[in-house]
Amino acid sequence: MADRDLGSATGPTLASLYRRGYRDFAGLPAMVCADGSEVSYAELGDRARSLVAGLRDCGIAQGDRVVILTNNRHECFVIDHALAIGGFVRVALSYRLHAREVAEILADCGARAVIADAERLRPLIDEVPDFDGVFICLDRFDDARVRAFGPLLANEPASDAQVSPDDLAWMPYTSGTSGRPKGVMHTHRSLLSVLRNMLLELPTAGTSDVLVHAAPLTHLSGYAMTAYFLRGAKQYAVEQFEPESYLATVARLRATVLPLVPTMINMLLPAIEKGDHDLSTVHTVIYGGSPIAPDRLARAIESLGPVFTQSYGLTEMPFNTWLPKSDHVFDREAEAPRRLSSAGRVGTYVEYRIVGTDDEIILDDEPGEIQVRGDAGMKGYWGLPQATAETIVDGGWIATGDIGRIIDGYLYVVDRKKHMIVSGGFNVYPTEVENAIYAVDGVDEVAVIGIPSEQWGETVHAVISVRAGATITEEQVVQACLETIAAYKRPRSIEFVDAIPKNGAGKIMRREVKAQFWQGRDRMVNG
Repeated sequence: MADRDLGSATGPTLASLYRRGYRDFAGLPAMVCADGSEVSYAELGDRARSLVAGLRDCGIAQGDRVVILTNNRHECFVIDHALAIGGFVRVALSYRLHAREVAEILADCGARAVIADAERLRPLIDEVPDFDGVFICLDRFDDARVRAFGPLLANEPASDAQVSPDDLAWMPYTSGTSGRPKGVMHTHRSLLSVLRNMLLELPTAGTSDVLVHAAPLTHLSGYAMTAYFLRGAKQYAVEQFEPESYLATVARLRATVLPLVPTMINMLLPAIEKGDHDLSTVHTVIYGGSPIAPDRLARAIESLGPVFTQSYGLTEMPFNTWLPKSDHVFDREAEAPRRLSSAGRVGTYVEYRIVGTDDEIILDDEPGEIQVRGDAGMKGYWGLPQATAETIVDGGWIATGDIGRIIDGYLYVVDRKKHMIVSGGFNVYPTEVENAIYAVDGVDEVAVIGIPSEQWGETVHAVISVRAGATITEEQVVQACLETIAAYKRPRSIEFVDAIPKNGAGKIMRREVKAQFWQGRDRMVNG
């Protein structure tokens, strides 16, 4: 294929860069299938083009939205490539969503196809009996309304679509924990800017890398997957995350790069510290999506070394800051440095500002809303011009809804703007309290919320899940807080639970935890 065919007249696209990969890395392994067989980059291109032909035969046209609903599996790699080079729009949803939530998104985005595994497809078909698109199942599924995925790959490879940088490429949906889910529109241009920002911070990415994806391909791992495909890496998708088997896979494949969410790092720590698996090939662990307690991170660094790199971002503009490997190096005999609780420094191609409650720009280390701007930002929300105008403000700044402060050049995310607790006239940011509680040995996960109080408006309540075999008292929790944060921030009530609910991205669903305490009220805040 001639070089002039690798991009459009106005710039490269994800499709053109994938095509370059099929050519430049043709004989290198692109992915490992569930049965252990490997697929080269040239073969991946052929499979993707066959799927494009199959989707077109199903009546799916360029620009149509195609929903993906499955846990991690190797077919996702082929699907992603096919959607890009075919000019379709990738709408990858968390497999943990309820069928009713998926049905709402199908209607919202006007999806023309759903590619799903059997477990997710069964309840969805019942939920949307009038769906006029195409159901495609990755597994055996005995239903005349459903097309099988495998035969679609038997088509003669199709020609690639003519894709423009300003065409929609991905449309992930926000989690919807605070309201209606919104489709976030990313064009090929904005998505390539996201990938550029990532690769700038991951300069070692190359053909010798092997990625093992346990984090959802719909979220963190999806971006890492795409960036590393552009560099000729080999990739494997873990269908079910279990610490011991995951580490065995990492060792067997001699993996070099592991995208993980903090919850997974927490779950892996005991198995890593046992030292039963050879993890010596791992040189990079990319983590993000939610905070991790500095003491947990320090333990992970003690076991694996300074291989960690963190990023902070949001669906509307991913990967805005980076805490590089060099910032994870510290004296193991001393207290873990403060920067480990930060989100790192703001990226080269990202502008940022901290905005106070009166829209004034904060220059010192006082907390305010984090706002970011750059060419990696979304085009807007699908079909929601008012919500877009409320989020993209004042000349292109994206209001994140996160409260943060800059100290010594590092961004510290204090909390979500909507999660702030106002108790007795004082602002309490739950993340500060959670970090204090995580210092208690035996704490697995924490959600700190505000609950109604006639006297104080709200009081601080901590919901804590305890690690198996550990015992924790309320007195220990309170004492840990008094040692590190102001007394008025300490929990006034504490609840121990078996598990805290999380969404498909592994984030704690604070709103769900909080809702039970605010039943019968118009809003989940007092005052």
